[in-house]
Amino acid sequence: MSSEKYKDKVVLLVEDDEQSRALLIRALKSLGFVRIIEAEDGQSGLKKLYLNKVNLIVCDWRMPGMSGLEFYKAAEKDNLLKDIAFLMVSAENEKEKVIVALKAGIKDYMVKPIDVDLLEQKIEKLLG
Repeated sequence: MSSEKYKDKVVLLVEDDEQSRALLIRALKSLGFVRIIEAEDGQSGLKKLYLNKVNLIVCDWRMPGMSGLEFYKAAEKDNLLKDIAFLMVSAENEKEKVIVALKAGIKDYMVKPIDVDLLEQKIEKLLG
């Protein structure tokens, strides 16, 4: 499944749960990503977004302090998301939550647990 096409892409992974973060890193690496920047919450995610040029953000919805949606809105307000693909990942599967995320401008949404094949399809769609 590993591919060369993502080896030059940089991913910012914003996920507070250590186990979920480890699983997502493993999944991203299996798809060929080698440059993965980790953030354990929205605040540190924003700091790392200011300091790094990234191509893709994979962000959890529910995190302490700053939710994934709040992170997205703050980054958008500061014009940090230009040309960056954004994938919200969450255990939240309520239709209303998905609609709220998409209306806010989030490009795609994925419900946990992560299916690597679906993750690959969504990333392919986001990054072209």
